[in-house]
Amino acid sequence: MRALLSTIPDRQIRRSLAASTVDAGLWALMFGLAEYFILPFAIHFGAGTVETGLVSGMGQLGVAAAQLAGAWLVARLRRRKALALATTAVHALSWLAVLAGAALTGDPLVIVVGYAAGLFATSLAGPGWLSWMNDLVPETMRGAFWGKRNAVAGLAQFAAIGAAGLGFRWAEPRGLTFEAFALYFSLATVFRLVGVYAISRQHEPPMPEGLERGRTGLGEFFRSLPKGRLGRFVAYGALTTFAVNLLPPVLSVHLLKSVGLSYGEYTAVMMASMVLSFVAMSYWGPLADRFGNYRILVLCGGALPIMGFGWALVRSVPAMLALQVFSGFVWAGFNLATTNFIFDSVHRSRVAPSMAGWNAINNLAAFAGSLSGGAIAALAGRFELPFLLPGNYAIVFALSGLVRLVVFLAFIRGFREVRAVEPSPPAIHFFVYQPLTLLLTRFQFIAEAARGGTRGKAAPEDQASRKGGDGVE
Repeated sequence: MRALLSTIPDRQIRRSLAASTVDAGLWALMFGLAEYFILPFAIHFGAGTVETGLVSGMGQLGVAAAQLAGAWLVARLRRRKALALATTAVHALSWLAVLAGAALTGDPLVIVVGYAAGLFATSLAGPGWLSWMNDLVPETMRGAFWGKRNAVAGLAQFAAIGAAGLGFRWAEPRGLTFEAFALYFSLATVFRLVGVYAISRQHEPPMPEGLERGRTGLGEFFRSLPKGRLGRFVAYGALTTFAVNLLPPVLSVHLLKSVGLSYGEYTAVMMASMVLSFVAMSYWGPLADRFGNYRILVLCGGALPIMGFGWALVRSVPAMLALQVFSGFVWAGFNLATTNFIFDSVHRSRVAPSMAGWNAINNLAAFAGSLSGGAIAALAGRFELPFLLPGNYAIVFALSGLVRLVVFLAFIRGFREVRAVEPSPPAIHFFVYQPLTLLLTRFQFIAEAARGGTRGKAAPEDQASRKGGDGVE
């Protein structure tokens, strides 16, 4: 990251993006200790598929409502930084409220309400924050910056989730599972509060002209959707989100109850995808800059159905880990290209309302998917199907894969790249040749560095890394 930021001539911008990267790491520590474990926490208090669907669904509904309210707030106040500082502090304290509410009542519905309220608070700043970051990040390095920033977050998540998983492995047989949750949620509060300081260190440029004070621009965004390719892209993204979110609330119950994974095994399986998705963004970022976000959406969107069908088939932990590694690699490209496609498709002055509208629609689709997944799982569980594991959750997974496939085939040709980009190589280049080339380069670097060390000299690449380069192309 340091090498990338050193190419930016404006010192104030460099420092701001460095502080934003620190904030990403602190957010990731919070996520890895608390938000990542919210479904197991609800299950610990007796939640079933309906309740876990509510945990995910109400959180997403809170985000959707906050995006719309946040667009109105930032247009009225025109103070993106102040709003981000306030809402981050509230989000930090919400973890203590969730913890205390669950301990006092033992009711998973209290977790639903507290979790949704915290997400609503922090998401209020989302539209303004995205507009703010769009002003700070140079257009020519959006893919590279977001890829590396998210790689930092991924490493922090790896550390947090791994430590939490080891802690659960020690605490669970000793009957100290709740105490472990209490420790992690408390640490999450601390990390999120430190993130307030990191945000305060970032420079806030004046808001771009183009919207009158008090006007959100949301009406214009929604009116434009039926008229052009952006609307077809939004429809594709929302329906994909619906299909994908049939799975998560059911998956946690499936792994912890039907398959019978321990908290440690659950952590390892789920961590594989999440961490790799952040690390792999530094791989997809430069490729998106070169070949276009649409090309990455085609490649990764076409692979999404594999994960739904895969969960209907896998049984062993090694197979689950392999599926999750592939899932994380694909989701890294899909999520990065989706956000940058919106940035490329709208004028700078319309970033905040456009992202607010996009996120609101997307989270409403996620809310519908989560509730639908829980309801379908509850219905499927009534049938006696001896060839499936208890709960018959494989039905939901297969349905999720099928809907993803249908949506991809129906919508992917309805929009196209909006920038001038290089001609793209075939899909095998992105999934086989390029990753193998990078791996071989890394092994060669390690071998040369080792030989250099035996001679008492550092290889040129090693010398570069000591100057602050992170070695990621």
